[in-house]
Amino acid sequence: MRSLAPLTPHFSGLWKTIFFVLFPLTLGACGFHLRGLPEAQFHTLYVDGKMGDVADQELKLEILHQTHITLVKQSDKADVVLTLSPIQNTQQILTLNAEGTVSQYTLYARLSYRASDNLGNELIPPSTLTVTRLYNYNVIQILGKPAEQQLLTHDMQIDLVHQLLHRVLALHPALGTAAH
Repeated sequence: MRSLAPLTPHFSGLWKTIFFVLFPLTLGACGFHLRGLPEAQFHTLYVDGKMGDVADQELKLEILHQTHITLVKQSDKADVVLTLSPIQNTQQILTLNAEGTVSQYTLYARLSYRASDNLGNELIPPSTLTVTRLYNYNVIQILGKPAEQQLLTHDMQIDLVHQLLHRVLALHPALGTAAH
């Protein structure tokens, strides 16, 4: 009598292969796609102000690689003028342990911005985006905690850039006003 056990891994691998090939195809067929940046309704963007090194670099990379928008060096040549303020990073004590020392902080990153067309018509009024992260603090791990806080701050700044881009790319400015 022959055992079917040696055939099981072969069929298991075959079913996995079929699943991993057919599942993405069925998702694509039903119209599913990963959420990305919206398609911009304008062509040129002028950025006035700096958020900080990490955020400025992320903004430029996202615009250059994820959109069809051209960054221009003069505001009068832009369809949209984005005015940015530096990101404000703060922290607030969230909890204390039994000894009365800090055990958890809430980290905040705030970005103030506004958008207008090149004639000064307001497209987005002065607005603020805020992101938060919880940061567990432990005196025993004193050497690794500053690096962890720096990584969280970096992550928050990138998150702010992505939120900002979603809002800016959803704009529908009146085109044809820019002096091209």
